[in-house]
Amino acid sequence: MAGSISVAVIGVGHMGKNHARCLSSMKDVDLMAVVDADEESRRSIASAFGCMAIASIDELPPVDAAVVAVPSALHDTVGCALMERGIHCLIEKPLALDSEGARRLIDVSNRTERILQVGHVERFNPAVRQLRELLDGEKILAVNARRMSAFSSRVHDIDVVMDLMVHDLDVMLFLMGEDVVEVVARGIDGPHGSDHVTALVGFEGGRMASLTASRITQNQIRQLEVTTKDRFFTVDYANQELLIFRQGRIGGVGDEKFDGRYVLDVETRRVFVRRAEPLVAELEHFIGAVRGEHPAEVDGQRALAALELVWLIQDGLAESGQE
Repeated sequence: MAGSISVAVIGVGHMGKNHARCLSSMKDVDLMAVVDADEESRRSIASAFGCMAIASIDELPPVDAAVVAVPSALHDTVGCALMERGIHCLIEKPLALDSEGARRLIDVSNRTERILQVGHVERFNPAVRQLRELLDGEKILAVNARRMSAFSSRVHDIDVVMDLMVHDLDVMLFLMGEDVVEVVARGIDGPHGSDHVTALVGFEGGRMASLTASRITQNQIRQLEVTTKDRFFTVDYANQELLIFRQGRIGGVGDEKFDGRYVLDVETRRVFVRRAEPLVAELEHFIGAVRGEHPAEVDGQRALAALELVWLIQDGLAESGQE
């Protein structure tokens, strides 16, 4: 698809507003409209970014693509309606709240041959991209992820697993593959379901991942740790910082005097990461997919894989009486 790509943003809450901001500044992208039932919100965003303000997708003029940032419960209804009209969609995470809605979106995408990309934005964090390259050829033994903060009033319809942990579940699958064999979870309930959850995910070959997500922690933490046989990696998502640790030992192979008790200081390397806004990178990838330059990396099927883990964790919490 040559020329400028026309785009609409459906839903201009917190994430929709950010999508509109990024799209309005992208080269060869025409932000034509924002759609929201709230008149004040849509008019404010439309005025800020120089586009049409529309109350309903029924009034939307022809566009090439749309970002769907409506409440999660409406993702499948809105996404399917847009793709049926020939519009490529980037749908904010989670893809849907249940398997039926997710599979309906995937089926419509396949039938209409429209792009369906899902907003797992941490995949496009430059530090995560760099980490994936550095891990090429290495066997990951363990992953530890923590995504913790205080409660946000803007999220009230989903628990912390669907709201926050889903990001790290997607990154975990991105790095480790999808051969999950076991899931164990425990949590602490809050006013909107589980608000602090730790999940242990087992993979084939004895590999494992531990993930904690919280909406009752007063300090904000967004951290990923990866252990391989010879190295230890840490990622600070917010600061886009990537560190590598390797432990050097005195002595060597065949040194009879070396008993393993003496070690050198741990070698630390700070990897150069070319910083960029992950949301912009995600949108650029989406526009590239619309143009036919590449397939969508986080398509419906990959998003469903993360959701299936979300539901396993939620089921585990329910069985333990903690959901």
